[in-house]
Amino acid sequence: MIRLHLHSFGDDLVSVLLLHGLGSAGPVWSRVAEVLADGDHSCLAPDLRGHGESPRAPDYTLDGYAEDVIKTCSGPWDLVVGHSLGGAVAVRAGAIDPDFAKAYLLIDPAIDLNAPTIAQLRLDLVTEAEDPPSVDQLIADHPKWHTEDAVRKHAAVLATSGDVMAATFDDNPEWLLGSEMNAINAPVHILGATLEPLYARADFERHNRPDSTLTFEIVAETGHSIYRDDPGTVIDRARAMLSDRWPPSAA
Repeated sequence: MIRLHLHSFGDDLVSVLLLHGLGSAGPVWSRVAEVLADGDHSCLAPDLRGHGESPRAPDYTLDGYAEDVIKTCSGPWDLVVGHSLGGAVAVRAGAIDPDFAKAYLLIDPAIDLNAPTIAQLRLDLVTEAEDPPSVDQLIADHPKWHTEDAVRKHAAVLATSGDVMAATFDDNPEWLLGSEMNAINAPVHILGATLEPLYARADFERHNRPDSTLTFEIVAETGHSIYRDDPGTVIDRARAMLSDRWPPSAA
């Protein structure tokens, strides 16, 4: 188990756990976390193993990632928000500890990936880590991002390595967590991207079932980093899941 480095936002009782994606770090959540912290819900954002200021690890299995989170950031949480890899870690943590969170918000989660997608992601992320894009290039490639998003993403890429990216895929040959997600006995809301999503409506329709706690929506005009392209929607859904406005059918 790796003791994770933590970033906290807000002075109230911490109730929201934010789990970043592969090649990122806790501070990338700043724009979302600072708004949530202005209300009644402070946030905690760990650097996952091999990322940010957290130590490197002997392996990068999803079980290892999840164990770190459970032990360093013990629940129960009012809400766990996970992006990409963070979504997979959230689901695995919820499968290991049924009381880990009262609700989950998954942002284009990496929970149902086929072999070609895994191979392409491995190549892209190793390349990015070994030749990090500049802040200006990130802004040019992602025009909806705030400058702060690009600065924090650039810093996060510099703080990890191609070895961590490669090992995360090599240690996890399968990314099929649909059954684990369905077994979570808590609300799970999934935000899907418009452009090249990792998790699409077809995936949701395959996983959903009459007794499921899953809900799904596509966030218009967004790429994989929905919380950067449209932080307002992420904040709104997080606030709703933390209130009596959830599920939507009960509103």
